[in-house]
Amino acid sequence: MTGNSDKVRSLILTALMVFSVFAGTVAFSGGAAAVGNVSIEQAVEYTADDGDTPTVELALDQGTDSSIDNTDITLYVDGNENPDNYQSDDLSVTADGQDGRIVFELPQDVEPNRNLTVKVDDGDDSIVAEDIDVTSQTFTTTAPVDGSAYSGDNNVFRGEVIAVEDTDADTEDGPSITVEEDDGGVVTSDAYTDNSEVYVVETGDLDTGESYNVSVDGEKQESFTLSDLNLQVNIDDDVGDGANIDDTDTLAVNVSTNRGGEPANATLFNEDDEKVETQVKNLQANNNVVFNFGSVSDDDSPYYVEVTDNQTGITSESDQINVSESDEGDVSFAPSTVQDEVGDVANITVQMSNTEDAVLNIGSTNDDNYAIQGQLEDEDGDGEVTVQFNSYTAGTNSDNTVLSVAGDDDVDVILEEGGFTESRGGLSDDTLEAGSYSINVTAGTTTSDDLSSSESFDADAVGTLRLSENSVENMRIWAAPSDADIDDDDVDVYDRIGENLTQSDNIAAEDVVVHEIQASGIEGALEHEQEDNTDVSDVTDAFIAATDTTPDRINDGDATDSGLRLYVNRTDVGANADANPVDFSDGASQSAVTVVDDADNNTYFVAVDTSDVVFTDGNNPDTISEEEDTRINATFTIREGALSDDKTSVSGLYRTSERNADLNLDDDGFVTVSAAAGQEVGGTTNVAPGSELEVEMESENDANPFVIRPETDVGPNGTYTATADFSDYSAGTNFTVETLDVDGDTDFSDEEDGRIVEAETATVSVSDQESDGSEVVVDSAQLSDGGFIVIHDGSLLEGEVAGSVVGNSEYLEAGSHEDVTITLDEPMDENFTAIAMPHLDTNGNEAYDFPDADGPYTENGSAVTASANVTVSAEPPETETEPPETETEPPETETEPPETETEPMDTETEATTTAAEGPGFTAAIALIALIAAALLAVRRDN
Repeated sequence: MTGNSDKVRSLILTALMVFSVFAGTVAFSGGAAAVGNVSIEQAVEYTADDGDTPTVELALDQGTDSSIDNTDITLYVDGNENPDNYQSDDLSVTADGQDGRIVFELPQDVEPNRNLTVKVDDGDDSIVAEDIDVTSQTFTTTAPVDGSAYSGDNNVFRGEVIAVEDTDADTEDGPSITVEEDDGGVVTSDAYTDNSEVYVVETGDLDTGESYNVSVDGEKQESFTLSDLNLQVNIDDDVGDGANIDDTDTLAVNVSTNRGGEPANATLFNEDDEKVETQVKNLQANNNVVFNFGSVSDDDSPYYVEVTDNQTGITSESDQINVSESDEGDVSFAPSTVQDEVGDVANITVQMSNTEDAVLNIGSTNDDNYAIQGQLEDEDGDGEVTVQFNSYTAGTNSDNTVLSVAGDDDVDVILEEGGFTESRGGLSDDTLEAGSYSINVTAGTTTSDDLSSSESFDADAVGTLRLSENSVENMRIWAAPSDADIDDDDVDVYDRIGENLTQSDNIAAEDVVVHEIQASGIEGALEHEQEDNTDVSDVTDAFIAATDTTPDRINDGDATDSGLRLYVNRTDVGANADANPVDFSDGASQSAVTVVDDADNNTYFVAVDTSDVVFTDGNNPDTISEEEDTRINATFTIREGALSDDKTSVSGLYRTSERNADLNLDDDGFVTVSAAAGQEVGGTTNVAPGSELEVEMESENDANPFVIRPETDVGPNGTYTATADFSDYSAGTNFTVETLDVDGDTDFSDEEDGRIVEAETATVSVSDQESDGSEVVVDSAQLSDGGFIVIHDGSLLEGEVAGSVVGNSEYLEAGSHEDVTITLDEPMDENFTAIAMPHLDTNGNEAYDFPDADGPYTENGSAVTASANVTVSAEPPETETEPPETETEPPETETEPPETETEPMDTETEATTTAAEGPGFTAAIALIALIAAALLAVRRDN
């Protein structure tokens, strides 16, 4: 069903065309000829009972005197007479009108969003059916089978027009039709029009979410459930400039629906309801589709946009969009002074107000012997365009890209002239000199055909581009894991530092070595390759294409236009021999390179997978050995030439060595663990920090078999610690241990012997107490292996592990301890819950090092804890406490009974996690303690 306004417009157009051609003929009436005295009672377009044939039915008040054929019928679709696919010759008449019904088949369906008019004439007489009901679905009735004619439920969107076809209706006396809600409420009770087989059901006034039943002559035939297409047309500042704009702004709307994949028409109308422009796009389910009409005249304001879903004919309309005359356009630079190095790409940002167009000039043919002019367009409407000026390609007379823009904006080079442009033969010739170049910008467009006019250009804003000499500053060497994805767009290369990128000049064979090159003046060469070289797809390809990496003693003449060079040479080749270089331009070594650029900071990360490196030694290529150390010198150079008058270079030295790992052993030469959860097995390795290893532990006891392979990451200092659960295995069990490499290589470390010993045990008890907030007294503790008593506050219950520690004891020897006073790190000024937790001294240094070491004692996988409520009270002022000092003795004797009364409480608070005893100790604390132990284990793994 089309919207009312659209239908009115189409009707007017159709009426003008029909009645201008057939002047004097009145619709639904005529003379005494073939169709004389006949009128149309109903007209509808639907799909016939075969389910595939678009059909038009005209129900007449009486039969025609003679038969109607296709030559008597004219179709108007949206006011267009017999458009393509709707020619009279394409129509097939199946009912000729003599029985009161004209029916003809169409070669193509008319979508519900179209306006359809039919004219039937014979000689001087005619009848016209205007604004025919174009339906989107057809329900065809059937004869009852086994007592029922019901054919099932259908989904209908609110606003659709449905045809209910009864092929016997024209032979009956107007059969009845009923549409009723599922609960029995009647919506429609009517009868078919005489001489018609189709009844039209409008759903626009029905309720979304309801189910409706359709019955003909009392027999239920169909049912349908009404859904909301939720077609919305929104004026969105993100895609256009809003509902109140000027004639330079972008008029755009967002269209959304909950059913996608179907086309929709979006038509822009002016204040006189005249069509300005129509666009057709496929809608997307629950996603916005943008219809952008660009800038429009303020003369025809206000405007609105009407969107029609073509399949259903459902229409939605935007709010009014007001367009005013724009103020005079204004442009400026931000900033007005741009600084960069010769050979780099300078970013010149032009800010625009009340305009989407501007003309930019860089340089001066008089002062600089070089100038370039570009026409800018702010296509994304954000009020600015950032122009990228490539100082490496400048002056090549448009043979290469000099001006470009990021995003959806646009720039066209109008002219590039000057003595420098005329003399520069190609990219291997000298680039622009270092110095200051004028820049200016003017709002609007240009038709200039000569840059000499820019010398007296009436600019809106002026600025300066300063190009300084380029340089090669530094090279740093980093190590990354063998499986590192250095160019992953989801992870910034700087975020890798400290995670899986570590500065080191000792690289394990097969790891990735990253050369961090700090050099200015090379961005333009890489940008040129990406813009103008069709064989280049990314910055890695661009770097290989722009940089000479071919060994000079193989082909000394093979140098790139830019003069960039990267040589990676093996230097440990002995006396009186040339260094063996790597050829990155061919073979396996080419695939070994990945480049990540940070051009804004003149930094380029060149990562090389050492497992793919091939050194060139005449006809005897060699690879990095896994068994022997290899010493390497990497040198990056800007040669004398296009980018520099002098050769500048920087080098980095490093070596590769065999991958290895050594497990930590106790004084007896064993890997010793306890029969408990959270047991740590670790070691040291030379592979890159961030590498993921496995520690494999396999039982040697047939009666107690197991294979455990916990994963662990190598830390920044080359150490690794894997955590495993041995609580299900018996003390006295022996096992073997070895570290597996990233790829599961079992030769990565030596196999060592391991053993399971009795688990460390601990108990702790603490009572509710009153304190000045500076200390907590623990009643008793039993530590099988010595260690510390740590006090956590209540934040431990919220998952804070290290952050909940508020104090710890000195080192306590193995055995029993009573009345352990623990001074808090910071005094508490309000009441709090103290959670006492015994910790081991895992590194044996008698210093509390949690969370890096010294984890808690555990029982059944949970940390051993006890808790108490601590009431913080302020100390009495000193001036008040001095006089009563002599009188304090009697109260001392009175305080003794409460001390004896606290002893039963002491025994009640002695607890482990499994016992869950003690004042203030609940099942929740036991659960959180388990979480805390798990969090600790995870942190150690990482």
